[in-house]
Amino acid sequence: MDTPAPLPKLEAEIAALRQQLAAFRFDLAGKDWLTVEEAAHYCGVSISQFNTKAAGYSLTPRNFMGKKLYEKAALYRAIHGASQWGQVSLTGYAAEPQSPGVAAALAKLARYERRRGRT
Repeated sequence: MDTPAPLPKLEAEIAALRQQLAAFRFDLAGKDWLTVEEAAHYCGVSISQFNTKAAGYSLTPRNFMGKKLYEKAALYRAIHGASQWGQVSLTGYAAEPQSPGVAAALAKLARYERRRGRT
């Protein structure tokens, strides 16, 4: 009897659960050197993305006892030195408030900013 192939949806759910469990598994407090998995978690990216782009940020691992280790301070410097996202000017439907509550909050903020002399 042949077993049916796993469902793609189920595989995606399992992958998502594994990723969530990995986040709970990492305790980076007090560590100066991180494994690839920990470094990717620290940077907030997937392991494959970290492996692909680490060299572009001049992140080079140290090989120690058969493990690739990244200096936590170097990861921080790479993140801190990365270009910031610029503000995007929204136009059209996306720029309009979606609910009366948002419109009221924006109006209240505008009044506050005028009183403070910021606009």
